[in-house]
Amino acid sequence: MTSAAPVKFIFICPNQNRVFERSDFTMLENRGIITDESGNKSLDAKVALNEPCPFCGEKHVYKVSELSCPFES
Repeated sequence: MTSAAPVKFIFICPNQNRVFERSDFTMLENRGIITDESGNKSLDAKVALNEPCPFCGEKHVYKVSELSCPFES
């Protein structure tokens, strides 16, 4: 049995505007799926880095809506 590779999310350092990937993060304030007026669904939560940003050294927190989907090209 093989284990699946962890999902890497795509982040942008807000201080240096540089892109990086991480799989070591924690989900915060997860309020579940919400639906807007147009019927679009999204996850109402935040993601916090568990390790410092590779570019500025801070531990950023992002709204899930601010992140790029790791499954889209």
